[in-house]
Formats: sequence, C-alpha cells, structure tokens
Amino acid sequence: MNTPNHDHPDHGMVVPRKRFRISWVWLFPVLAAIAAGTMFYRNWVKEGPMIYVQFASAPGIKPEKTQLYYRGVEAGTVTGIQLGKNLDTVLVKVRLLRHAEELAREGTLFWIDQPVFNLAKPSGIESLIEGNSLQARKGSGSPAYFFVGSDEVPLAPLEADPLLIKLTAPVIPAVETGAEVTYRGLPVGLVRKKGLDDNGMPYLEVGLSTRYANLVKNTSRFWVVPPLSAKLGAGILQLDISSLKSLILGGIAFDNFGDTGIMALNHDRIPLYTDETMARCSSDPITLDFKNGQGLVAGLTQLRYLGLPVGIVEKVDPSQGKVRVTARLLPGYDMLRRKGSIFSIMRPVIELQKVSGLETLVSGIYIDCIPGEKGPMVSRFHGSSQDEAELIDYQDDSFDVILAASASKIGVGTPVIYRGVPIGKITRKDLAPGGSGVRLTASVKHRHASLLHENSHFWNAGGVRISGGLIQLNVQSSVLESKGLGGVEFSTPAGDAAGAEVKEGHVYDLYDSPKKEWLQWPIPPFK
Repeated sequence: MNTPNHDHPDHGMVVPRKRFRISWVWLFPVLAAIAAGTMFYRNWVKEGPMIYVQFASAPGIKPEKTQLYYRGVEAGTVTGIQLGKNLDTVLVKVRLLRHAEELAREGTLFWIDQPVFNLAKPSGIESLIEGNSLQARKGSGSPAYFFVGSDEVPLAPLEADPLLIKLTAPVIPAVETGAEVTYRGLPVGLVRKKGLDDNGMPYLEVGLSTRYANLVKNTSRFWVVPPLSAKLGAGILQLDISSLKSLILGGIAFDNFGDTGIMALNHDRIPLYTDETMARCSSDPITLDFKNGQGLVAGLTQLRYLGLPVGIVEKVDPSQGKVRVTARLLPGYDMLRRKGSIFSIMRPVIELQKVSGLETLVSGIYIDCIPGEKGPMVSRFHGSSQDEAELIDYQDDSFDVILAASASKIGVGTPVIYRGVPIGKITRKDLAPGGSGVRLTASVKHRHASLLHENSHFWNAGGVRISGGLIQLNVQSSVLESKGLGGVEFSTPAGDAAGAEVKEGHVYDLYDSPKKEWLQWPIPPFK
C-alpha cells in the first residue's frame, strides 16, 4: 500500500489558457452577408410602392426584365404578369422606384412602347434594340395603385390628355388616322381614329394639344384640306400641294368665323365640311326653288354677287315638281336675304346672236345673286333661269306695248330692236281673248318710250332671207326667230306722219315682214 509522500506534496499541472480564434473560413460568408444587407438596405431605400396596370395585351413584357420609364428615366420594373379572370385582359405588376412614387396617382397614363411603323408618325424604334418597355405620363389625382393602360401611344406623351372632338359628316372623308389637324397652317392635333356612332353615322375623332384647346369653340368650323389644289385661269395654271404627308394621309383644318361660341368640351360633336368654302358659309340656310336644277351640285355650285363667290349650295332635292336648293351665305352678305332678291342659274349660252356664260365652262354653273332694294329678311325665294332674270330688269322698269298677230313662233326673251339696237324684250306671250290670235308684250326701256308713236310699225325680223333675181327664198325657223338672228323690229316715220305718242298698253299689229318704205324712213327728231 502506497502512502502519500508528505515530503513532496503534488500541486498538479498548470495549463495555460488558449486564445479564442476565428477561422478564416467564416470571413467570406460574413462579408457576403454584409454586402447582401447593404444591397437590401439600398434597395429598400430605393423601392417605391407596388402598382398594377391592366392591358388588353402585353406583347414583349417580361417580369424582372421589362422596365418602366418616365421622361426617359427608369422609374420601375415589371415584377410579375398574369392573365385576368376571364382571360380577356393582362395584369402587369410593377414595382416603382422611390423617386418615381408620384406616378402612383389617379390620372397617370401607362402604355407599352413598341415599334410602330406608319406614314403618320413612326415610334418606338429604340425598342427594336432594347425590347418593349412601359411608358408613363404622370397624373395629378389622389394616390392610386390600380390603373387601366392605354392601347395607343398618346399624341403628346409629356402633356395632359388632349381635347377629344368628334367630327361628324354624312360621308366619311378620305382622311387617314394620323393626319394633321391645323389652325391657320399651324399643326395643333392629329386624327386619332374614325368609326361609326350608335346611329350608324360616320365620325372622325381628333385630339388637340392642350396648349391649343382654347382655340376650339363649339361653333368652330372644321373642313377637309384637299391634298392637291389647282387654279386655272387666263394664262394661269397653278398646282398647290400643302405637304407630302397631307398628300398621302389627307388633313383637317379649322378656324372661327363670325360670332364665336363657348370653348368646346371633351367629346363634343362638331360638323365636318367638305372644303373651306362650305365651312366659311356660316349663315342660316336659305331655300331657292327652281323649275330646273340641271348642273347644280351640292358642295360645288357657288352663289355669286358681282362675279364674286358669296355662298355655296349645300343641298339639292326634288320637291313637288320643283328643285329645292338649300344654300348658305358668307358673313357680310345678309342683304341677299332681303325680300325681292333675285337668284338665277347661269349656264353657258351659245347662240347665233348671243354668247354668254362661257366662264361656266371652266368654273362650273353658278347662281347669280341680285339683292332686293328693300324689304324684310326672308329665307325662301323663287329662283329663275338666266333668261327670266334678264327679263326682270325690263319688267320692273319698262314701257309695255302689245303686239297682236294671228300666229307667231316668237318666244319670250326675243329682243325688240330699233335700227339695229336692242332697246327691249318680249316679256310675255299669251293668247288673245277667245283664242283668236297671239298677244306679245314688248317691254321697252322708259328712256326709249318716246320712239313709239301711233304710226310705228312692228315686224318679225327673224329668219334668214336669201334674195337673188326673181327668186326670193324666205326660211322661217322658230329657233332663229326666238333665239337667233334678228328679233322684233320696229320703225317710226318722221314728223307729223308719226302720229301722237302712245300710252302704255297700246296695241300694234305684228307683221311677218317689213314694207320697203318702212326701212327707208329717216330718223325722226325725237327728244
């Protein structure tokens, strides 16, 4: 048995304390955690709210790749995309950046920027390289997180919503989407689309920039700009092309004529006219009744006063055996609405004795206007032919005598001639009482009435006579008599042989041909 040795006590072993040491193996995970934390913090600081945008389709949109841009600066990222419940819409989930969180407001417009190639305005060309993206235009409403995106690129991406106006017309004009809308030559908008309303009437929807919206009134006049216009005259041939774009797409212009109304509101409906002349004729309509409307064309036939265009025919309709014409006048010509105004159709006339209206071969048939002397303003008139209009002047200021004959092919409008000078016209033709003959009313200007005396003689100067030797050929023709060479001629002897002056309504016999002495009477010294 061993016993402890008290001479040498056992104090144990002193072991030195080891230091705490971290292995290098943990350094990289720690650094990675720090970096991840830093990135998470930075992303958290940069992140804005989540928004949802609904589209009809979302071509080229990819989660975590497609970016949202505002004014060309990155404003967010698409984080998800899914179909709607009925598979008819697409819901795009977008995480905004903190600096773009103001886009999450009512009224913000979102659209997909993708390549668009058309003649009006190519866009989205950069997306061929970078891929499709989302674009935004900031609204100013309350905070919102759900939006309905637009399927169309807005006219002015950096401006507020444009003023949208619907232009209506019976027939849709040849104007394509993207065509310019101009005000006195300045482009202020574009044609957005064309279609049919609920009543089946065609319309053009135009969008006008907000900076020019105050120019559009509810009374503004819109018209179609012709791509090509021509001016033809004596020694003049001028072709005008407004622009290559309008030549291909067409164009719309507008202006304010006369009294201007109030500012137009969004989606107001305003008539669209076929040309500027139609648009400028802004008066209340007048109605003209004609016996014959041959050559009258709505939108083309002009009303002229002293040779200048003052109005346009708006509509031509047959009504109760007549032709009813609806027309409008330019501002400043209300005197043509006075009762007693004369409206006559001017057509080309080529006769053996008279050639007139040749300008209508170039400019087209027009309606000549003569204002009434006095009277109230009216809206309905009885139109006349060119010949009838010429007779009105004789009927209002003339000295009338009656020519009696057993029969005559002379017609109304035949000139009354004295020594080769026309001084009047036949203004009326009817049967004598009981049908025993024909009565012609010869209207002579008052200043020539002193040429008529009791012994004046009238004869038919119409027809063609060929004399030679013992043979005399007398060819009578109703056309020549009424419209051709000659007319109704008269002569009066000189001195006491003339007889007394006659009163209006005096009756003369109408002879088929003159006697030789009638042609040899000297000129009487009439005053």
